[in-house]
Amino acid sequence: SGSDEKPYHHLDADGYGLKAGKRRSGKKPGRLSREPRQRHTANARERDRTNSVNTAFTALRTLIPTEPADRKLSKIETLRLASSYISHLGNVL
Repeated sequence: SGSDEKPYHHLDADGYGLKAGKRRSGKKPGRLSREPRQRHTANARERDRTNSVNTAFTALRTLIPTEPADRKLSKIETLRLASSYISHLGNVL
């Protein structure tokens, strides 16, 4: 009978059903004003995290001997040379 019929005839961009003839934005009413603030907060956290990682790489670069001494290593070079240097120091001990 009619219980097997689905009242949704269309799918929105997220794959959720929409009743025929009606469109929904997919956003909750209170969410509109909160999204930019959350995005701003998330962006600020990501900037802080990136700055922290970059600061740690800068500190690590100062501990790794390079030739020439003022050469700036890339992040991957820093990690590889740090690993190699630690291994070398372990062998020296």
